Amino acid sequence: MKKENMNDKGFSLVELIIVIAIMAILIVVLAPQYLKYVEKSRTSSDQTTVVEFINAMQVLASDPDISLDTEKSYTLTSDSTGKLTVSGDLKTLLTDEGMLDSTTIDNSKLQSTAYKTAVVNLTLTFDKPSASATNKIWFVKKTGGGVEASGQLTTTT
Repeated sequence: MKKENMNDKGFSLVELIIVIAIMAILIVVLAPQYLKYVEKSRTSSDQTTVVEFINAMQVLASDPDISLDTEKSYTLTSDSTGKLTVSGDLKTLLTDEGMLDSTTIDNSKLQSTAYKTAVVNLTLTFDKPSASATNKIWFVKKTGGGVEASGQLTTTT
């Protein structure tokens, strides 16, 4: 009779269980860190999206060739699902001036938990100056979604 070679047996059940246990421990330890990095990445992406819209609104307000209606407020808001809604007038201005395309505006969505729970609101409004003032003052105000921010843009008439 032939003797069986010990190397032909493969892995034993104990060895497989040990490998599975080590993998489970690694998953338990590393999964929370991975999820934290994913959320941090989403928050960074949302901040970039909000800043992109703020910059576009500031460019609209400071461009002397663009006439904004001083009686209107131009707004961008998000809901609890993260969907961004741009007011019709602002969307028209952004697309007509080539700052953002319609698809980008329609598909913009906030993904991080921090930005979804704190509804973001951007408003571009005109501050009516006194009768003797020669400056037009536009404000971009951001509320919700992290650090509060606002900007004042003064243009001469």
